[in-house]
Amino acid sequence: GCSKLTSVTIGNSVTSIGQYAFSGCSSLTSVTIGNSVTSIGSNAFSGCSKLTSVKIGNSVTSIGDDAFEDCISLTSVTIPDSVTSIGKDAFYNCESLTSIKYRGSEEQWKAIEKGSWWNDGVPNSFTITYNYTVE
Repeated sequence: GCSKLTSVTIGNSVTSIGQYAFSGCSSLTSVTIGNSVTSIGSNAFSGCSKLTSVKIGNSVTSIGDDAFEDCISLTSVTIPDSVTSIGKDAFYNCESLTSIKYRGSEEQWKAIEKGSWWNDGVPNSFTITYNYTVE
């Protein structure tokens, strides 16, 4: 609920982002998650209504339930090929999400365990770019 926090860069010494860590940070617009983080907890960024972009580091294996729920301004997420699970409602009600940039292949994307309604409330027109390498 840090209402004045506008951006977060999580360094390489951090290994996990806990439940509700940045939940309700209403002015947060961008998040960069370092390469040592392996998990993003449930509701970690839920309700960050001004969040527009998220870059997830190369070691993340799990994105928790409701992790980005109600991030209504989120337009783009970069997901590494290390991710093996995306929790239920992870991107629930991300009504502006138009692009997922996935660093792995389409086959790898299909192999990710995705919780129910992981993308419920996301526009039907959102696209997934596979083998994404450009930042």
